[in-house]
Amino acid sequence: MAGQGVAALFTLPGDPRLRRVLVAYGLSRFTEFAGWLAILLVAYEQGGATLVGISAFAMQLPAIVLVPVFAGLVERLPRGRAVAITHAAVAASAGLTAVLLLVDAPLWIVLVGGTATTVAVFAVRPTHFATLPLLAKGPGDLVSANGWSSFMDGAAIFVGFLLAGVLTDAFGAWVVLALAAMLGVVATLLTSGLGISVAGVAHADTPGELRAALEGVATLRRNSGALALLLLMACTSILQGSNEPLTVTFNDEVLGLPESTAGLLAGAYGVGIALGGITLAGLAKRGALAPVVLAGAVLIGLAQCAVAFLGSLAPVVIMLMGVGVGMAMIIVSARTLLQRTTDDDVLARVLAVQEGVHLTGLTVGALVGPLVIALFGPSRAFIPVGLLILTIGVLSYRSIRSLDAAAVDHSREISLLARVPFLAALPPYELERLAQGAEWVVVSAGTPVVTQGDDATSYYLVASGELSVTIDGVVREQAMVAGDGFGEIALLNRVARTATVTALSDCELLVVSSADFLGAVTSTPDGEGLAHEISAARLELDRKGR
Repeated sequence: MAGQGVAALFTLPGDPRLRRVLVAYGLSRFTEFAGWLAILLVAYEQGGATLVGISAFAMQLPAIVLVPVFAGLVERLPRGRAVAITHAAVAASAGLTAVLLLVDAPLWIVLVGGTATTVAVFAVRPTHFATLPLLAKGPGDLVSANGWSSFMDGAAIFVGFLLAGVLTDAFGAWVVLALAAMLGVVATLLTSGLGISVAGVAHADTPGELRAALEGVATLRRNSGALALLLLMACTSILQGSNEPLTVTFNDEVLGLPESTAGLLAGAYGVGIALGGITLAGLAKRGALAPVVLAGAVLIGLAQCAVAFLGSLAPVVIMLMGVGVGMAMIIVSARTLLQRTTDDDVLARVLAVQEGVHLTGLTVGALVGPLVIALFGPSRAFIPVGLLILTIGVLSYRSIRSLDAAAVDHSREISLLARVPFLAALPPYELERLAQGAEWVVVSAGTPVVTQGDDATSYYLVASGELSVTIDGVVREQAMVAGDGFGEIALLNRVARTATVTALSDCELLVVSSADFLGAVTSTPDGEGLAHEISAARLELDRKGR
């Protein structure tokens, strides 16, 4: 299954509509990073690093409040129309900002357009990921679509920043925003007429991310390891937020290079994060993750501090990529540890804070960058933030290690869950959550596991042995073997069991409760759409097998 999953990531989905949505998403991600840096380069020309930080703060702070509101309003519309509207909003706001830059409007007016663009591009993500399962023709398509989306996230940081620097240096920042607007128009056209009439569901009773975060942190106040992880992850967001003022200033005042290379430096973090995320994905299978968190903090601290003593482009880019790899090590390991050791109710609230904390950290970092530049100079400014993460990582190691001791290794359960295609399409934290609540049972030969017509209470995965499937008294030719799962039809459709499954030999089964199964598969728009598709496919298979 692992090989199939990797292959899926590098295979474009077959549905032309899904390909159009993916291309549109890539264009919006480029717009986010290219437009962002172009505006900050203008701010740097007018007021140096301090104005860069103030501008970044001014554009991001309103987004913390406005993005959930805008995304919530759009979510009430039919999904096909919603995704096109978000891209149209990107095009309109980027076009407005381009005009403001072209006519040399005051910077504070330009920032209004930049803020609108920031809100629009942040609203694209939730709408995009809610649309994918409605277009995917099967689990493979959804895995592929999510894989390509993640790849675009990392690639857009580097490409967007790099081209923004080159185009701003050669033609001016307005050209970057004009290009972003044109790409936004293309994205809007690509996502128009998708033929999706399904409307989103408003969640009026769901608490906001900030409130959910405060509730989760309050509940975890006695868990020093979990709090240390949250603090460390917040610091990595602050580091990312300070990225633009630090690298833009370093490029100009230390390296003495044109704006075209400023984007290369700013994007080096993103390359490191993307590479780290791909190569370190297997860390979730490790028994002990605290050492990996510590290694990530040490790598960030050393690489970030090393930049302060370098004076040429290539070594600086390599060190900044190293910082990105260290950030990926912390993020992957920290999330896995939280999933393994936190009560499910609390975990839901803690994980809800991730997007809000990330955006808040970026906003705080936008102010931290100019501050450390003013205090320590453009070269040494890299040292304080790096030392902060290194210090927190070292001091919190003992607390984080206690999470490793409390964590239960669910690698066997996760491995079995991931062999089922539609479960493999779920986010890793959902697999971890399913593994935590699953139970192993041994069934003797001849014992019926489920009986047609009975109520459904669980989902089953076969670890070993063989089982027969009988529908309306007719035994299907193909027996169930290791890696197969059964019971999802009744759970997803809220009906009685549609078949009788009997052990042909002694079998070992992994049993997932109906609450855990439905919570993982149907709690997100991605899972909801895929669940209906899987259910329909299995019913069709049963009909053919009669």
